[in-house]
Amino acid sequence: MNIALVGNPNVGKSVLFSRMTGIGVISSNYPGTTVEFEEGRIVRSGEVLTIFDLPGTYSLAGISEDELVTTRLLAERNPDVVIAVADATRLAQSLVLILQLVELGYRVVVALNFMDVARRRFSIDVVKLSEILHLPVVPTVAVTGEGVDELIQVIAARKVPRSDFVVRYDTHIESLLSALSSETGDRTGPFPSRGALLKLLEGNEYFAGVFQSATIEKAVRLREEFREEHMESIEVHISRDRFGEAGRVISEVVGKLEAPPSLGERISELTLRPFTGSIILLLVLSGVFLSVVFVGGTIESLLAQTYRAIVGDAFADLAALIGGQAGLAVARGIDLSLQAILSIVIPYILVFYIVLGLLEDSGYLPRAVALLDGLMHKIGLHGRAIIPMIVGMGCNVPAILATRVIESRRERLILVTITIMAVPCSAQVAVILGTVGHFAGLGYAVLIFAILLAILLILGRLLHRAMKFEPSTLAIEIPDLSVPRPRNVLYKTYMRVKDFFVIAFPILLVGSLVLETLTQYGILDKVVDPLSPFTVGFLGLPAVTIIALIFGVLRKEMSLQLLVLLFGTANLATVLSPEQLFVFALIMATYMPCLSAFAVMLKEFGLKDTIKVTVSSVVLAFSLGGIAHILFAVF
Repeated sequence: MNIALVGNPNVGKSVLFSRMTGIGVISSNYPGTTVEFEEGRIVRSGEVLTIFDLPGTYSLAGISEDELVTTRLLAERNPDVVIAVADATRLAQSLVLILQLVELGYRVVVALNFMDVARRRFSIDVVKLSEILHLPVVPTVAVTGEGVDELIQVIAARKVPRSDFVVRYDTHIESLLSALSSETGDRTGPFPSRGALLKLLEGNEYFAGVFQSATIEKAVRLREEFREEHMESIEVHISRDRFGEAGRVISEVVGKLEAPPSLGERISELTLRPFTGSIILLLVLSGVFLSVVFVGGTIESLLAQTYRAIVGDAFADLAALIGGQAGLAVARGIDLSLQAILSIVIPYILVFYIVLGLLEDSGYLPRAVALLDGLMHKIGLHGRAIIPMIVGMGCNVPAILATRVIESRRERLILVTITIMAVPCSAQVAVILGTVGHFAGLGYAVLIFAILLAILLILGRLLHRAMKFEPSTLAIEIPDLSVPRPRNVLYKTYMRVKDFFVIAFPILLVGSLVLETLTQYGILDKVVDPLSPFTVGFLGLPAVTIIALIFGVLRKEMSLQLLVLLFGTANLATVLSPEQLFVFALIMATYMPCLSAFAVMLKEFGLKDTIKVTVSSVVLAFSLGGIAHILFAVF
C-alpha cells in the first residue's frame, strides 16, 4: 500500500515522516530544505505501508519547480492514500492544497498538525471539519507522536473514501470549465476531468500530457483571453477563489478562546516588527558571530593542548622508524593533518552547525527571512531568495539546489552568483575566523564580512539592471517560536559534519603526504617559484601560499589546513602578518566554489553559465586581494 505525505513547507511533514517510519531526516523550520522525497516502510495489521515524503509545496498549480515535482511524483507513484499534513495554527494555506488534492481525485487523510499550539489559541471542531470536507481528519503533534498511531490505523484500515467536496469557482471560471469539459468526458486518465482541467487552465505542464492537442490549444487560448479581459492571470483568480472557500470552511470550524497572548506569542510578535525585529536580528547575528569566535577559539586551545599532551614525541619516533626524508614526510604529513582537523573543523565548523541547528529548530530563521524581504527586493530578488542564502551559510551545494524554490531561471542565476561570491559557507567562515578572527583580531574579521555585504548589495544591483526582471512577493509560513530539541540539533549537526570526515579528511591526508614529500625533496619550489611574482608582488603573500589557494578549490577549509601544513605550525601569527592573514581570508571568502558546488552548478545551469560565475568569482577574489595589499602598503 503506497502512501504519500504532502504538505506546505514548514508544517512538520518531515518530522511526521520520521515518527511514522523511524527514519531520521533533516527537518528545518524554513522552506526549501526538503528537495527530494524520502521513502520508508512500516507494517501495521499485516499491511505493508510504503510512505513517500514529497517536497513541501504550497500548491499543485505547477508554476514553480517544487509544485511541478510534487505533481509528477503523485501521478507517477499513484498513492493509495495521500496524507495531507496541515498546520492547525495556519489552516487556510493548508486547506488550499487539500482542496487541490481532492479535485484530483486522491483519497486524502488530513493530519492536523501542531494541535498542541492550536489548542492554546483557539478551538477547532475536528469532527465538523471532517464532515464538511468528507474525509478523515486526525489531530496530531508530530514532535511528540500524538495522533500518529491513530493516523496509521486509519490508513491501514483501507476505508479512506474519495471526497465529493466541490469548490465552486466564480462564473468566469465555471464557464471556462464547462467549455472545456464538453470535449473530455468525466475523467481524464487517472484524474477527474474537472480537476485535470483546472490544472490545465493554471498552466501545469504535466497536465498538458493527458489531453488531446485540440483541448490544450483551446485552454491556452482561453487563458490568454482571460488575461486580456481581467488584467490578471487565471491561476491567480483560481487561487483567490480557493482561499475564499478555505476561509468559509475555517469560519465554520474555528472559534476564538478568550485568553491573553502568551509570553511566547508576545516575543514572536516583537521578532516580526520592523524596529524591534531588526534589533533582535542584529543581536542574533552578533551572537552567532561571537559564539563561533570565542567558543570555537576556546575549544581549539583545549584540543591543541590535549593533542600535544597525548601525542608527545610519537611522530618523531615514527619518522626515525621509517628513516630518511620519506620518514619525515610521512610523520609530518599525518601530524599536521591531525592538527589542521583539530584547529579548524571541530572548533569552528562544528560550533557553527550547532548554532545553525538551534536557529532552525527555534523557528527564528523564517522571521529573519521576512525582515530581510524588503532589502532583497532592492537588489531585484524574490523574497524567498533569502532561503538559499541562509542555507548557503552552511554549504553552497544545498544552497544551489535550494534555488529551485525560485520560479525564474534569471533570478536563480543571479541568486547563485551572489551566493557564490558574497555568502560565506561554513568552511569560508572557518577560514575567516581561523585566520584574521583568531590571530589578527575581530576587527579584521568584521571588515571582511562588511566587504561581503557590500559585494552582495552592489553585485545584486548591477545584475538586476543587467538582467531585467520583476521580483515577485514573498510567501512563507512563519512557525511558532519553540525550544530547540537537542536530539534533533545534534543529529543535524552530525549529518552535516560527517561528510568532512568521510570525504575531506582522506583528501587532506593524501594531499598532506604529497605536499610534505614534494617539500622534503625540493620539488615544491618548482611549482611555487614561477607564480611568486603574482603571489608575492601582487598579493603580498608568501610565495608558498599559492599552494593553499590552489588546493582550496577542492574544499574551502583545506586552504587553511594547508597553511598549517605548509608553514609547519598551527600558530599562523608567527609566520603571517595581520595584513597578510586578511588578504588570504578575503580571497578565500570570495574565491570560486569548491568542486562539489561547481559540479552541482554544472548540472543545474549548464557549462556556459557555470564557467561565467566561476571565472568572475576568481577575478573578483584576486582583484580584492590585490587592492587590499595595495591599500595596506599605502596606509
